[in-house]
Amino acid sequence: MYTLITPPASEPMTLSEVKAALRIGHDDDDTLLEGMISTARTYVERRLDLALLEQVWSYRHEGPVHHLLPLRPGRVTEVLSVTVTEDDGTATVIDEEDWRLTGSRPEMLDLCLPAGFECPFHTDIQFKAGAATAEDIPADLLRAVYLLTAHYYEERELFRSQRYVSVPLGVESLIETYKEVRL
Repeated sequence: MYTLITPPASEPMTLSEVKAALRIGHDDDDTLLEGMISTARTYVERRLDLALLEQVWSYRHEGPVHHLLPLRPGRVTEVLSVTVTEDDGTATVIDEEDWRLTGSRPEMLDLCLPAGFECPFHTDIQFKAGAATAEDIPADLLRAVYLLTAHYYEERELFRSQRYVSVPLGVESLIETYKEVRL
């Protein structure tokens, strides 16, 4: 199970950038616009299984480890910790030399448990994913976030009432090439 521990410290575009682009000259909808930017970023991230900006995630794998462990969302930049908990509740932090990060989209953690570990009850992995700054995000993905934010603002009455707001085809077109192909 994946859990977001620390969300991005900022959004890929500022409120003032969005307001300037949408030609909004008042502050009445600032809180709403900030929510729309966040929702648009989250939509793109979930559709692509990709963290746009740096976030800290936790992954818990239940049971024995007989294979590579996928780390999602993608663009893993650092594994912070790997902890194995045995059936008796004993938790052990696994040294860096006993695992390695491999592959891409999704990145995988190849875990080689040291001698003495029989069958772990669960394995917890904390990792960072995402770009350090908005400048490191591909322009098409930034455009998709902007386009979706603008669309949400255009349909703000539905957005305010938390009703379904369709996604423009342009957003899907912009993110299509970044989708992971699974066989």
